[in-house]
Amino acid sequence: MSLPTILPTYNPADYVPPPRGLFPSLRIAPTKRPGTYRVYLSTALARALGLRANQPADLLPPSAGHPYWHFDLRPAATNRVRWYADTRPRLHDVELPAATVGAAESLTLCLVPGDPAFPGFFPMLPDAFFAPKQA
Repeated sequence: MSLPTILPTYNPADYVPPPRGLFPSLRIAPTKRPGTYRVYLSTALARALGLRANQPADLLPPSAGHPYWHFDLRPAATNRVRWYADTRPRLHDVELPAATVGAAESLTLCLVPGDPAFPGFFPMLPDAFFAPKQA
């Protein structure tokens, strides 16, 4: 006597976590001051964009109705890339509008492949956009 099949066929690929590090990225982490964040830049992002210490840089949240964040390396950017010998580069005290990033969580953004539409103004998307979708 055979039992009826109740569960779908097991596919191990459905249970593998999405790959990390496919694209140059940065991570936004909250600080103790509400509305301010520290932005940690991956070494892959620093290499891809040719970042250097004390370079002007800003992180701009998406405008209404658009998914893209922007990493702004134009000369008018107000923050500076801080680079310490024992850590990766970062931006300090980046101010973002309320509820852009959760107060107790971090957000990883990945650089969108290809050339930016405007020099020094790089589009980025949350890493969830690059994760494989499960049916």
